[in-house]
Amino acid sequence: MDGKIVAFSYGHSHNDTIISTYNLISGTHEYSHRTLEGYVIAPIWTHGEFLRFAAVKPGSITIWQLGFTSEHTLAEIESLPGLDDVDDSKEPLFLPALSRLAFIRRRAVLIWDARDSKFLLNFVGGGLLEGLSFSSDGRFFACGSLRRGVHLWKESPTGYVLHQKLVTGLSAPVLSPDGGSITPFLSPDGESFITSKDTETQLWRTTDPINPPYSGPRQPAKQTHFVLAFSPDKSFSATGRFGGDIATIVDLKSGDPRLIVDTGVKICCLGVTADTVVVVGEGKIVTWNLPAGNCVLNARANIHDSVRTVVFEHRPPPSGWLRSASISLDFGHLVITRDEDRDPNIYNVSTGKYLVGTTANHVSDLWFTRDGHEVWYSFGGQKIIRDGGSDVIRLEPVGGDDGPSGGHLSESSHGHEVTDDGWILDSRKKRVMWLPHYWRVDFKQDRIWDGQFLALFDPELPEPIIIELDE
Repeated sequence: MDGKIVAFSYGHSHNDTIISTYNLISGTHEYSHRTLEGYVIAPIWTHGEFLRFAAVKPGSITIWQLGFTSEHTLAEIESLPGLDDVDDSKEPLFLPALSRLAFIRRRAVLIWDARDSKFLLNFVGGGLLEGLSFSSDGRFFACGSLRRGVHLWKESPTGYVLHQKLVTGLSAPVLSPDGGSITPFLSPDGESFITSKDTETQLWRTTDPINPPYSGPRQPAKQTHFVLAFSPDKSFSATGRFGGDIATIVDLKSGDPRLIVDTGVKICCLGVTADTVVVVGEGKIVTWNLPAGNCVLNARANIHDSVRTVVFEHRPPPSGWLRSASISLDFGHLVITRDEDRDPNIYNVSTGKYLVGTTANHVSDLWFTRDGHEVWYSFGGQKIIRDGGSDVIRLEPVGGDDGPSGGHLSESSHGHEVTDDGWILDSRKKRVMWLPHYWRVDFKQDRIWDGQFLALFDPELPEPIIIELDE
């Protein structure tokens, strides 16, 4: 309550949940405690000098108490009978002040009074339900419904009764253009609620009659995944969103943005050297020079500032957006796949000339080995066989027992690794850094190692996290 400590839960599964606290004044991690069973549901709340939270498992709901430091142990405060078939694919919501649990079971939304062991609401909707929200005093409860907008209930002596129903046709902005649902968020006093879906945020009143909403500023829709590349000398990184048009080049020594490029193409792949940045997208390979010397930070460039544009020649990629791509470390070759067939094809970066292709269904995660002698993808690898000093090459499958000669970028060449509980270990298995939960990623493929650098990707993050580890 004094704003000095923040606590949150994180789980790899419903049976493996961690409660962690951080000191906001010192910026340090205070303590992490792994819960024994069940999974934590929102919210975590303070109770005197302790924090409390509710954990749900089939058949029971348990209220736990834990201090903010390692001096305290996890203590069970109360155990309540629960339901065996709570739909845990939709996150339940617990209101601690009134011991009320809201959850979705199949196509019904229910509110259970855990103190008196009775239902206060049992509503069967006509579509998929999501987005549960209480006012802080429990007077109002809201739920979003696929294709049916938002239902708002008000507390009464017999439970919750329908107060407002925002349905299709009542007001066009209530539903998203594709007919999807809107997640409602009630204000603490219950007098208003916010709906948020994709690019729109709107404010509604809970008083009758229903007033037109206030439309807030439009926000970007959910972003696509990142593409990122390090320069061979590890002095720069280049990053952008797949299908986006903005590329950012960062000086890894200072951590400052050196150049921001409005590329004018939909980015599929990036490459960066000590003095250039290369962008691949929409049948083109476009190159910019990096500002030299002690330049102004956040320098801007656009397509008119590019120094070279190469169009794919001699068998350009068929129509269809490029799905994945990779540039070799020497910037000599480019391998790409497209949406329709995902077969890898290799081109010359400087001329755009088609060199060779291979058939391999549903290829993803393309990359060249560091020595440039092989190209790998999700179903195997191909050796690149060159004919003397000419541009002519051919591919030979890599043996099934062989691995990438240069290592996979999701594996550290220095022997580092990331454990399931967020520790980065060095080659001697010694802990060197603990990752805050929000920096962790669910899949190994969302990490890129390059020497002493580790990049972490998550579509919900505004930018990649790049960590430099001591050698």
